[in-house]
Amino acid sequence: MSFSSDPAKSPQSFLREYPYWLPPALIVLVLSLIYLNPFIGDWDGLDYTIFSLHGRPSSMALGRSLFTLFNFVLFKFAHATFGLRPEQAYLLFKFVVVAQTPLAIVAIWILARDLSGSQRAATIAALLVAFSPTLVIYSGQVMTDVPSVLFTAAALAVHLRGVKQKRVGLIIAGAALLGLGVNLRETVGLYFPWLLFAPFVGGWKVDRRTIVAILSSLLVFFIIAIGPFAIWFASSPAYRTEWHTWLSSMQREAGRHPITLAGFWPFFVYSFMTAPLIVVALPFAIWKEWRERGLTPMLTAAASGLFATAMLFFNYSTTINWRYFLTGLPALAPMVGDFYFRIQKRRFGSDRWAFVSALVGIVLIAILLGILIRPKSNEYFNRLALAKTYDETLRQIPPDAVVIAGAQTIAVQYWRGIGAGEWGWIGVGAGWPTGQLESRIAEHLKAGRRVFIDVDPRWWLPCSWHVSEIKELTQIEPHFHFKQVATNLYEIRPLEDQSAKDQPHLENLLPEKRPEEVQKCFDSG
Repeated sequence: MSFSSDPAKSPQSFLREYPYWLPPALIVLVLSLIYLNPFIGDWDGLDYTIFSLHGRPSSMALGRSLFTLFNFVLFKFAHATFGLRPEQAYLLFKFVVVAQTPLAIVAIWILARDLSGSQRAATIAALLVAFSPTLVIYSGQVMTDVPSVLFTAAALAVHLRGVKQKRVGLIIAGAALLGLGVNLRETVGLYFPWLLFAPFVGGWKVDRRTIVAILSSLLVFFIIAIGPFAIWFASSPAYRTEWHTWLSSMQREAGRHPITLAGFWPFFVYSFMTAPLIVVALPFAIWKEWRERGLTPMLTAAASGLFATAMLFFNYSTTINWRYFLTGLPALAPMVGDFYFRIQKRRFGSDRWAFVSALVGIVLIAILLGILIRPKSNEYFNRLALAKTYDETLRQIPPDAVVIAGAQTIAVQYWRGIGAGEWGWIGVGAGWPTGQLESRIAEHLKAGRRVFIDVDPRWWLPCSWHVSEIKELTQIEPHFHFKQVATNLYEIRPLEDQSAKDQPHLENLLPEKRPEEVQKCFDSG
Protein backbone atom coordinates (compact mmCIF):
# COMPACT_ATOMS: atom_id res chain seq x y z
CA MET A 1 0.00 0.00 0.00
CA SER A 2 1.43 3.37 -0.96
CA PHE A 3 0.33 6.88 -0.10
CA SER A 4 1.67 10.30 -0.81
CA SER A 5 4.06 11.40 1.93
CA ASP A 6 3.99 15.13 1.18
CA PRO A 7 1.37 16.74 3.40
CA ALA A 8 1.57 20.01 1.52
CA LYS A 9 0.45 18.28 -1.69
CA SER A 10 -2.00 15.89 -0.11
CA PRO A 11 -3.80 17.46 2.87
CA GLN A 12 -6.53 14.78 2.78
CA SER A 13 -4.13 11.85 2.91
CA PHE A 14 -4.37 11.37 6.67
CA LEU A 15 -7.64 9.39 6.71
CA ARG A 16 -6.39 7.13 3.93
CA GLU A 17 -3.27 6.40 5.97
CA TYR A 18 -5.17 4.83 8.87
CA PRO A 19 -3.43 1.41 8.42
CA TYR A 20 -0.30 3.15 9.69
CA TRP A 21 -1.45 5.47 12.47
CA LEU A 22 -4.45 3.57 13.84
CA PRO A 23 -2.62 0.46 15.18
CA PRO A 24 -0.21 2.45 17.42
CA ALA A 25 -3.15 4.53 18.68
CA LEU A 26 -5.20 1.42 19.52
CA ILE A 27 -2.21 -0.30 21.12
CA VAL A 28 -1.56 2.60 23.48
CA LEU A 29 -5.26 2.83 24.32
CA VAL A 30 -5.35 -0.86 25.26
CA LEU A 31 -2.18 -0.49 27.33
CA SER A 32 -3.63 2.56 29.05
CA LEU A 33 -6.66 0.55 30.12
CA ILE A 34 -4.57 -2.44 31.22
CA TYR A 35 -2.34 -0.22 33.39
CA LEU A 36 -5.15 2.10 34.47
CA ASN A 37 -4.52 3.52 37.90
CA PRO A 38 -7.13 2.31 40.40
CA PHE A 39 -7.45 5.80 41.88
CA ILE A 40 -6.16 9.24 40.90
CA GLY A 41 -2.49 8.42 40.46
CA ASP A 42 0.68 10.19 41.48
CA TRP A 43 0.54 12.49 44.49
CA ASP A 44 0.46 15.61 42.32
CA GLY A 45 -2.69 14.21 40.72
CA LEU A 46 -4.55 14.51 44.02
CA ASP A 47 -3.53 18.16 44.14
CA TYR A 48 -4.67 18.69 40.55
CA THR A 49 -8.03 17.10 41.36
CA ILE A 50 -8.60 19.48 44.27
CA PHE A 51 -7.60 22.53 42.24
CA SER A 52 -9.82 21.37 39.37
CA LEU A 53 -12.82 21.00 41.65
CA HIS A 54 -12.33 24.54 42.93
CA GLY A 55 -11.55 26.08 39.53
CA ARG A 56 -8.08 27.29 40.52
CA PRO A 57 -4.64 26.89 38.98
CA SER A 58 -2.15 24.73 40.78
CA SER A 59 0.27 26.51 43.09
CA MET A 60 3.13 24.70 41.34
CA ALA A 61 5.33 26.59 38.87
CA LEU A 62 3.19 28.43 36.28
CA GLY A 63 -0.05 26.89 37.53
CA ARG A 64 -0.89 24.24 34.91
CA SER A 65 -4.10 26.26 34.54
CA LEU A 66 -5.12 24.78 31.18
CA PHE A 67 -5.36 21.40 32.90
CA THR A 68 -7.15 22.45 36.09
CA LEU A 69 -9.56 24.94 34.52
CA PHE A 70 -10.47 22.60 31.66
CA ASN A 71 -11.22 19.91 34.23
CA PHE A 72 -13.25 22.41 36.26
CA VAL A 73 -15.48 23.16 33.27
CA LEU A 74 -15.88 19.43 32.59
CA PHE A 75 -16.84 18.77 36.19
CA LYS A 76 -19.38 21.60 36.30
CA PHE A 77 -21.00 20.26 33.14
CA ALA A 78 -21.03 16.66 34.39
CA HIS A 79 -22.32 17.75 37.80
CA ALA A 80 -25.16 19.78 36.30
CA THR A 81 -26.04 17.17 33.67
CA PHE A 82 -25.42 13.85 35.39
CA GLY A 83 -25.16 14.76 39.06
CA LEU A 84 -21.48 13.80 39.29
CA ARG A 85 -20.30 14.19 42.90
CA PRO A 86 -16.92 15.71 43.90
CA GLU A 87 -15.60 12.37 45.17
CA GLN A 88 -16.33 10.90 41.71
CA ALA A 89 -14.75 13.72 39.73
CA TYR A 90 -11.37 11.99 39.47
CA LEU A 91 -12.96 9.36 37.22
CA LEU A 92 -13.92 12.04 34.70
CA PHE A 93 -10.51 13.69 34.84
CA LYS A 94 -8.68 10.36 34.56
CA PHE A 95 -10.56 9.08 31.54
CA VAL A 96 -10.07 12.37 29.72
CA VAL A 97 -6.33 11.73 30.02
CA VAL A 98 -6.87 8.16 28.78
CA ALA A 99 -8.70 9.53 25.74
CA GLN A 100 -5.87 11.98 25.04
CA THR A 101 -3.22 9.24 24.99
CA PRO A 102 -4.04 7.78 21.54
CA LEU A 103 -4.43 11.36 20.27
CA ALA A 104 -0.89 12.07 21.46
CA ILE A 105 0.40 9.03 19.56
CA VAL A 106 -1.44 10.13 16.41
CA ALA A 107 0.04 13.62 16.75
CA ILE A 108 3.53 12.10 17.05
CA TRP A 109 2.82 9.95 13.98
CA ILE A 110 1.82 13.03 11.95
CA LEU A 111 4.92 14.92 13.09
CA ALA A 112 7.17 11.96 12.25
CA ARG A 113 5.55 11.48 8.85
CA ASP A 114 5.97 15.15 7.96
CA LEU A 115 9.59 15.15 9.11
CA SER A 116 10.67 11.85 7.55
CA GLY A 117 8.38 11.71 4.52
CA SER A 118 7.60 8.07 5.34
CA GLN A 119 4.43 6.56 6.78
CA ARG A 120 6.35 3.45 7.82
CA ALA A 121 9.05 5.39 9.66
CA ALA A 122 6.31 7.42 11.32
CA THR A 123 4.60 4.24 12.53
CA ILE A 124 7.87 3.00 14.03
CA ALA A 125 8.33 6.36 15.77
CA ALA A 126 4.77 6.28 17.11
CA LEU A 127 5.24 2.75 18.47
CA LEU A 128 8.49 3.72 20.19
CA VAL A 129 6.49 6.24 22.22
CA ALA A 130 3.36 4.09 22.55
CA PHE A 131 5.43 1.40 24.28
CA SER A 132 7.13 3.86 26.63
CA PRO A 133 6.53 2.50 30.15
CA THR A 134 6.35 6.04 31.50
CA LEU A 135 3.72 7.13 28.98
CA VAL A 136 1.63 4.02 29.60
CA ILE A 137 1.74 4.33 33.38
CA TYR A 138 0.84 8.02 33.37
CA SER A 139 -1.82 7.64 30.70
CA GLY A 140 -4.24 6.39 33.33
CA GLN A 141 -3.67 9.10 35.93
CA VAL A 142 -4.93 12.61 36.61
CA MET A 143 -1.59 14.07 35.56
CA THR A 144 -0.42 16.58 32.97
CA ASP A 145 2.31 14.47 31.41
CA VAL A 146 0.36 12.85 28.57
CA PRO A 147 -1.61 16.02 27.67
CA SER A 148 1.69 17.90 27.46
CA VAL A 149 3.04 15.27 25.02
CA LEU A 150 -0.09 15.75 22.91
CA PHE A 151 0.28 19.54 22.81
CA THR A 152 4.00 19.38 22.12
CA ALA A 153 3.61 17.02 19.17
CA ALA A 154 0.61 18.91 17.80
CA ALA A 155 2.37 22.27 18.12
CA LEU A 156 5.53 21.04 16.37
CA ALA A 157 3.45 19.44 13.59
CA VAL A 158 1.44 22.61 12.96
CA HIS A 159 4.55 24.79 13.07
CA LEU A 160 6.39 22.42 10.73
CA ARG A 161 3.47 22.59 8.30
CA GLY A 162 3.79 26.37 8.37
CA VAL A 163 7.52 26.14 7.71
CA LYS A 164 7.09 23.74 4.77
CA GLN A 165 4.22 25.69 3.22
CA LYS A 166 5.72 29.11 4.13
CA ARG A 167 2.48 30.13 5.84
CA VAL A 168 2.95 32.64 8.63
CA GLY A 169 -0.50 31.87 10.04
CA LEU A 170 0.45 28.26 10.72
CA ILE A 171 3.77 29.37 12.20
CA ILE A 172 1.87 31.56 14.68
CA ALA A 173 -0.69 28.81 15.37
CA GLY A 174 2.07 26.33 16.18
CA ALA A 175 3.69 28.81 18.55
CA ALA A 176 0.33 29.42 20.22
CA LEU A 177 -0.20 25.68 20.75
CA LEU A 178 3.28 25.37 22.20
CA GLY A 179 2.49 28.24 24.58
CA LEU A 180 -0.72 26.51 25.63
CA GLY A 181 1.33 23.40 26.32
CA VAL A 182 3.37 25.35 28.85
CA ASN A 183 0.12 25.79 30.79
CA LEU A 184 -0.02 22.00 31.06
CA ARG A 185 3.63 21.42 31.98
CA GLU A 186 6.32 24.07 32.01
CA THR A 187 8.95 21.83 30.39
CA VAL A 188 7.11 22.27 27.07
CA GLY A 189 8.61 25.76 27.02
CA LEU A 190 12.05 24.24 26.52
CA TYR A 191 11.11 23.78 22.85
CA PHE A 192 11.33 27.51 22.11
CA PRO A 193 14.59 27.03 20.11
CA TRP A 194 12.55 25.17 17.51
CA LEU A 195 10.51 28.32 16.87
CA LEU A 196 13.72 30.27 16.34
CA PHE A 197 15.66 27.91 14.07
CA ALA A 198 13.12 25.79 12.18
CA PRO A 199 12.22 28.40 9.51
CA PHE A 200 15.88 28.93 8.58
CA VAL A 201 16.54 25.19 8.40
CA GLY A 202 13.33 24.80 6.40
CA GLY A 203 14.61 27.08 3.63
CA TRP A 204 13.23 30.49 4.57
CA LYS A 205 15.33 33.41 3.40
CA VAL A 206 17.02 35.66 5.90
CA ASP A 207 14.83 38.68 5.17
CA ARG A 208 12.41 41.00 6.88
CA ARG A 209 9.39 38.71 6.42
CA THR A 210 11.18 35.78 8.03
CA ILE A 211 12.47 37.82 10.95
CA VAL A 212 9.01 39.30 11.59
CA ALA A 213 7.39 35.85 11.41
CA ILE A 214 9.87 34.37 13.88
CA LEU A 215 9.71 37.25 16.31
CA SER A 216 5.91 37.25 16.12
CA SER A 217 5.78 33.52 16.84
CA LEU A 218 8.09 33.93 19.82
CA LEU A 219 6.01 36.83 21.13
CA VAL A 220 2.78 34.84 20.83
CA PHE A 221 4.45 31.85 22.47
CA PHE A 222 5.68 33.78 25.49
CA ILE A 223 2.44 35.70 25.97
CA ILE A 224 0.32 32.54 25.94
CA ALA A 225 2.86 30.59 27.98
CA ILE A 226 3.21 33.14 30.78
CA GLY A 227 0.04 35.23 30.43
CA PRO A 228 -2.42 33.05 32.41
CA PHE A 229 0.02 32.73 35.30
CA ALA A 230 0.71 36.47 35.28
CA ILE A 231 -3.01 37.28 35.38
CA TRP A 232 -3.68 34.96 38.31
CA PHE A 233 -0.58 36.17 40.14
CA ALA A 234 -1.49 39.83 39.72
CA SER A 235 -5.19 39.52 40.49
CA SER A 236 -5.34 36.99 43.34
CA PRO A 237 -3.61 37.66 46.69
CA ALA A 238 -4.51 34.13 47.82
CA TYR A 239 -2.82 32.65 44.77
CA ARG A 240 0.28 34.78 45.36
CA THR A 241 0.50 33.48 48.92
CA GLU A 242 0.10 29.87 47.76
CA TRP A 243 2.69 30.33 45.03
CA HIS A 244 5.28 31.83 47.36
CA THR A 245 4.66 28.96 49.77
CA TRP A 246 5.29 26.51 46.93
CA LEU A 247 8.43 28.41 45.89
CA SER A 248 9.78 28.31 49.42
CA SER A 249 9.10 24.58 49.70
CA MET A 250 10.81 23.92 46.36
CA GLN A 251 13.87 25.85 47.48
CA ARG A 252 14.07 23.72 50.61
CA GLU A 253 13.54 20.56 48.56
CA ALA A 254 16.22 21.59 46.07
CA GLY A 255 18.59 22.04 48.99
CA ARG A 256 17.96 18.45 50.00
CA HIS A 257 18.69 17.20 46.47
CA PRO A 258 21.64 19.30 45.23
CA ILE A 259 22.56 19.04 41.58
CA THR A 260 25.87 17.18 41.31
CA LEU A 261 27.67 14.98 38.83
CA ALA A 262 26.35 12.00 40.77
CA GLY A 263 22.93 12.94 39.44
CA PHE A 264 23.93 11.79 35.98
CA TRP A 265 23.37 8.16 36.94
CA PRO A 266 19.68 8.44 37.96
CA PHE A 267 19.22 10.92 35.10
CA PHE A 268 20.44 8.33 32.60
CA VAL A 269 18.55 5.44 34.23
CA TYR A 270 15.23 7.28 34.21
CA SER A 271 15.79 8.44 30.64
CA PHE A 272 16.59 4.89 29.56
CA MET A 273 13.57 3.45 31.37
CA THR A 274 11.28 5.97 29.65
CA ALA A 275 12.29 4.92 26.12
CA PRO A 276 15.13 2.36 25.94
CA LEU A 277 15.28 2.01 22.16
CA ILE A 278 15.27 5.77 21.64
CA VAL A 279 18.09 6.33 24.14
CA VAL A 280 20.22 3.54 22.64
CA ALA A 281 19.78 4.57 19.01
CA LEU A 282 19.73 8.36 19.34
CA PRO A 283 23.51 9.07 19.05
CA PHE A 284 23.78 6.85 15.96
CA ALA A 285 20.64 8.34 14.42
CA ILE A 286 21.89 11.91 14.87
CA TRP A 287 25.30 11.08 13.43
CA LYS A 288 23.83 9.27 10.44
CA GLU A 289 21.38 12.09 9.69
CA TRP A 290 24.08 14.75 9.90
CA ARG A 291 26.56 12.80 7.78
CA GLU A 292 24.10 11.84 5.03
CA ARG A 293 21.67 14.77 4.89
CA GLY A 294 23.16 17.62 6.90
CA LEU A 295 21.04 19.97 8.99
CA THR A 296 17.47 18.94 8.22
CA PRO A 297 14.18 19.79 9.95
CA MET A 298 14.19 16.29 11.44
CA LEU A 299 17.66 16.81 12.91
CA THR A 300 16.59 20.23 14.17
CA ALA A 301 13.55 18.71 15.86
CA ALA A 302 15.73 16.03 17.48
CA ALA A 303 18.17 18.68 18.66
CA SER A 304 15.26 20.58 20.20
CA GLY A 305 14.06 17.47 21.98
CA LEU A 306 17.58 16.68 23.14
CA PHE A 307 17.99 20.24 24.43
CA ALA A 308 14.69 20.00 26.32
CA THR A 309 15.78 16.70 27.86
CA ALA A 310 19.26 17.94 28.77
CA MET A 311 17.82 20.98 30.54
CA LEU A 312 15.90 18.65 32.85
CA PHE A 313 19.18 17.81 34.55
CA PHE A 314 19.18 21.21 36.21
CA ASN A 315 15.96 20.43 38.07
CA TYR A 316 16.45 18.24 41.11
CA SER A 317 13.14 16.46 40.41
CA THR A 318 14.61 14.52 37.51
CA THR A 319 16.88 12.58 39.87
CA ILE A 320 13.88 11.27 41.84
CA ASN A 321 11.13 10.91 39.23
CA TRP A 322 11.08 9.48 35.71
CA ARG A 323 7.96 11.08 34.27
CA TYR A 324 9.75 14.29 33.24
CA PHE A 325 11.63 12.41 30.53
CA LEU A 326 8.51 12.27 28.39
CA THR A 327 9.37 15.88 27.55
CA GLY A 328 11.76 15.14 24.69
CA LEU A 329 10.09 12.07 23.17
CA PRO A 330 7.80 13.83 20.63
CA ALA A 331 10.83 15.33 18.88
CA LEU A 332 13.28 12.47 19.39
CA ALA A 333 11.05 9.63 18.21
CA PRO A 334 10.81 10.76 14.53
CA MET A 335 14.59 10.73 14.15
CA VAL A 336 14.98 7.31 15.75
CA GLY A 337 12.00 5.83 13.91
CA ASP A 338 13.46 6.93 10.58
CA PHE A 339 16.87 5.57 11.61
CA TYR A 340 15.53 2.12 12.47
CA PHE A 341 13.55 1.96 9.23
CA ARG A 342 16.51 2.96 7.08
CA ILE A 343 19.02 0.56 8.62
CA GLN A 344 16.54 -2.31 8.31
CA LYS A 345 15.88 -1.33 4.71
CA ARG A 346 19.59 -1.55 3.95
CA ARG A 347 19.72 -4.95 5.59
CA PHE A 348 16.70 -6.47 3.83
CA GLY A 349 16.60 -4.37 0.65
CA SER A 350 12.83 -4.10 0.89
CA ASP A 351 10.56 -1.46 2.46
CA ARG A 352 8.05 -4.09 3.51
CA TRP A 353 10.52 -6.44 5.22
CA ALA A 354 12.38 -3.53 6.78
CA PHE A 355 9.09 -2.32 8.24
CA VAL A 356 8.05 -5.76 9.50
CA SER A 357 11.44 -6.52 11.06
CA ALA A 358 11.52 -3.16 12.86
CA LEU A 359 8.02 -3.72 14.22
CA VAL A 360 8.89 -7.20 15.44
CA GLY A 361 11.96 -5.89 17.26
CA ILE A 362 10.01 -3.09 18.96
CA VAL A 363 7.23 -5.45 20.04
CA LEU A 364 9.67 -7.99 21.47
CA ILE A 365 11.46 -5.32 23.50
CA ALA A 366 8.10 -3.98 24.67
CA ILE A 367 7.00 -7.43 25.84
CA LEU A 368 10.26 -7.85 27.77
CA LEU A 369 9.82 -4.45 29.40
CA GLY A 370 6.25 -5.33 30.29
CA ILE A 371 7.38 -8.51 32.01
CA LEU A 372 10.06 -6.64 33.96
CA ILE A 373 8.02 -3.57 34.88
CA ARG A 374 4.58 -5.06 35.54
CA PRO A 375 5.37 -6.29 39.10
CA LYS A 376 6.91 -2.92 40.03
CA SER A 377 4.05 -0.99 38.46
CA ASN A 378 1.50 -3.08 40.34
CA GLU A 379 3.30 -2.35 43.60
CA TYR A 380 3.44 1.35 42.69
CA PHE A 381 -0.26 1.47 41.73
CA ASN A 382 -1.36 -0.35 44.84
CA ARG A 383 0.57 2.03 47.08
CA LEU A 384 -0.91 5.10 45.41
CA ALA A 385 -4.43 3.66 45.40
CA LEU A 386 -4.42 3.39 49.19
CA ALA A 387 -5.20 7.12 49.28
CA LYS A 388 -8.64 6.16 47.95
CA THR A 389 -9.64 4.59 51.26
CA TYR A 390 -7.59 6.75 53.61
CA ASP A 391 -10.74 8.60 54.61
CA GLU A 392 -11.55 5.52 56.70
CA THR A 393 -8.51 6.30 58.84
CA LEU A 394 -9.37 9.98 58.99
CA ARG A 395 -12.86 9.22 60.26
CA GLN A 396 -11.29 7.85 63.44
CA ILE A 397 -9.90 11.24 64.46
CA PRO A 398 -11.48 14.70 64.95
CA PRO A 399 -12.09 16.55 61.67
CA ASP A 400 -9.94 19.47 62.83
CA ALA A 401 -6.96 17.44 64.10
CA VAL A 402 -3.38 17.71 62.87
CA VAL A 403 -2.16 14.54 61.12
CA ILE A 404 1.36 13.20 60.58
CA ALA A 405 0.77 10.57 57.91
CA GLY A 406 3.99 10.25 55.91
CA ALA A 407 3.29 9.49 52.27
CA GLN A 408 -0.44 9.74 52.93
CA THR A 409 -0.14 13.46 53.68
CA ILE A 410 -1.44 14.13 50.20
CA ALA A 411 -4.45 11.92 50.95
CA VAL A 412 -5.19 14.09 54.00
CA GLN A 413 -5.02 17.14 51.76
CA TYR A 414 -7.26 15.47 49.17
CA TRP A 415 -10.03 14.45 51.55
CA ARG A 416 -9.94 17.88 53.14
CA GLY A 417 -10.04 19.45 49.67
CA ILE A 418 -13.29 17.72 48.72
CA GLY A 419 -14.91 18.75 51.99
CA ALA A 420 -14.64 15.65 54.18
CA GLY A 421 -12.92 17.50 57.04
CA GLU A 422 -10.69 20.38 58.11
CA TRP A 423 -7.57 18.43 59.03
CA GLY A 424 -4.19 20.07 59.30
CA TRP A 425 -0.98 18.18 58.65
CA ILE A 426 2.74 18.05 59.14
CA GLY A 427 3.86 16.87 55.74
CA VAL A 428 6.83 15.02 54.33
CA GLY A 429 9.24 16.10 51.62
CA ALA A 430 9.13 19.84 51.07
CA GLY A 431 6.65 20.20 53.93
CA TRP A 432 8.80 18.44 56.53
CA PRO A 433 9.96 20.78 59.35
CA THR A 434 13.55 19.60 59.34
CA GLY A 435 15.07 19.91 62.82
CA GLN A 436 11.82 21.36 64.18
CA LEU A 437 9.43 18.43 64.29
CA GLU A 438 9.33 18.22 68.08
CA SER A 439 8.73 21.96 68.50
CA ARG A 440 6.09 21.97 65.76
CA ILE A 441 4.12 19.23 67.53
CA ALA A 442 4.48 21.04 70.86
CA GLU A 443 3.14 24.25 69.30
CA HIS A 444 0.00 22.50 68.08
CA LEU A 445 -0.59 20.87 71.45
CA LYS A 446 -0.08 24.16 73.28
CA ALA A 447 -2.62 25.78 70.94
CA GLY A 448 -5.16 23.12 71.91
CA ARG A 449 -5.07 21.14 68.67
CA ARG A 450 -4.99 17.37 68.86
CA VAL A 451 -2.16 15.70 66.93
CA PHE A 452 -2.21 12.17 65.51
CA ILE A 453 0.48 10.07 63.86
CA ASP A 454 0.01 7.15 61.50
CA VAL A 455 2.95 4.75 61.96
CA ASP A 456 1.95 2.34 59.19
CA PRO A 457 5.32 1.39 57.62
CA ARG A 458 3.82 1.70 54.14
CA TRP A 459 3.71 5.47 54.54
CA TRP A 460 7.36 5.75 55.65
CA LEU A 461 9.60 4.40 52.90
CA PRO A 462 13.12 3.58 54.18
CA CYS A 463 14.73 4.97 51.03
CA SER A 464 16.80 7.95 49.97
CA TRP A 465 15.72 11.30 51.45
CA HIS A 466 12.90 9.69 53.43
CA VAL A 467 15.46 8.24 55.84
CA SER A 468 16.32 11.59 57.45
CA GLU A 469 12.63 12.20 58.14
CA ILE A 470 12.21 8.77 59.73
CA LYS A 471 15.25 9.33 61.93
CA GLU A 472 13.91 12.63 63.18
CA LEU A 473 10.50 11.06 63.73
CA THR A 474 11.96 8.38 66.00
CA GLN A 475 13.63 11.05 68.12
CA ILE A 476 10.32 12.55 69.31
CA GLU A 477 9.20 9.43 71.19
CA PRO A 478 10.91 10.30 74.52
CA HIS A 479 9.40 13.79 74.50
CA PHE A 480 5.70 12.88 74.29
CA HIS A 481 3.20 10.31 75.46
CA PHE A 482 1.10 8.34 73.00
CA LYS A 483 -2.41 6.95 73.05
CA GLN A 484 -3.33 4.23 70.56
CA VAL A 485 -6.48 4.94 68.56
CA ALA A 486 -6.28 2.15 65.96
CA THR A 487 -3.75 -0.45 64.81
CA ASN A 488 -1.24 2.07 63.44
CA LEU A 489 -2.82 5.31 64.62
CA TYR A 490 -1.69 7.10 67.78
CA GLU A 491 -2.62 10.39 69.38
CA ILE A 492 0.41 12.39 70.54
CA ARG A 493 -0.07 13.78 74.04
CA PRO A 494 2.09 15.95 76.35
CA LEU A 495 4.27 14.16 78.88
CA GLU A 496 1.93 15.43 81.60
CA ASP A 497 -0.87 13.18 80.29
CA GLN A 498 -0.38 10.05 82.37
CA SER A 499 -3.36 8.33 80.74
CA ALA A 500 -1.45 7.98 77.45
CA LYS A 501 1.01 5.16 78.05
CA ASP A 502 0.97 3.26 74.74
CA GLN A 503 4.21 2.63 72.83
CA PRO A 504 4.23 3.38 69.05
CA HIS A 505 7.72 1.84 68.63
CA LEU A 506 8.76 4.40 66.04
CA GLU A 507 12.19 2.78 65.82
CA ASN A 508 10.58 0.00 63.78
CA LEU A 509 10.35 2.47 60.89
CA LEU A 510 14.14 2.81 60.63
CA PRO A 511 15.85 1.25 57.58
CA GLU A 512 17.94 -1.11 59.72
CA LYS A 513 14.71 -2.65 60.99
CA ARG A 514 13.43 -3.19 57.42
CA PRO A 515 16.27 -4.74 55.38
CA GLU A 516 13.98 -6.43 52.85
CA GLU A 517 12.32 -3.13 51.96
CA VAL A 518 15.66 -1.33 51.76
CA GLN A 519 16.83 -3.83 49.15
CA LYS A 520 14.00 -2.68 46.88
CA CYS A 521 15.08 0.95 47.01
CA PHE A 522 16.53 2.44 43.84
CA ASP A 523 18.68 4.62 46.08
CA SER A 524 18.51 3.90 49.78
CA GLY A 525 21.23 6.34 50.72
